[in-house]
Amino acid sequence: MKVSLVAISFFLLITIALGTKTESSSQTGGKQKVVKIQLKLVGGPYPSECCLTYTTHKIPRQRIMAYYEINSQCSKPGIVFITKRGHSICTNPRDKWVQDYIKHMEEN
Repeated sequence: MKVSLVAISFFLLITIALGTKTESSSQTGGKQKVVKIQLKLVGGPYPSECCLTYTTHKIPRQRIMAYYEINSQCSKPGIVFITKRGHSICTNPRDKWVQDYIKHMEEN
């Protein structure tokens, strides 16, 4: 039992130290490849990341580096765009421009 508590404590400390998201990128053949790792705590009643509000303006496409869909346990659906400066921006997945950006990124 002591080993389990030590392991859980260590995992929590690492999770807090690293944050909830770690991103790295590498240049391969002129295209940028983004590798995303999300650390989430499992077992709680609430998801670890949700969009409470959406951006009110369209983000220029050339500033977007990556995107991901937030957890389905959230009360509002959401697409989070990651900008080249590392900002995470919540957007409404029903907005046409958001759907267009996702389609464009999946094609490339």
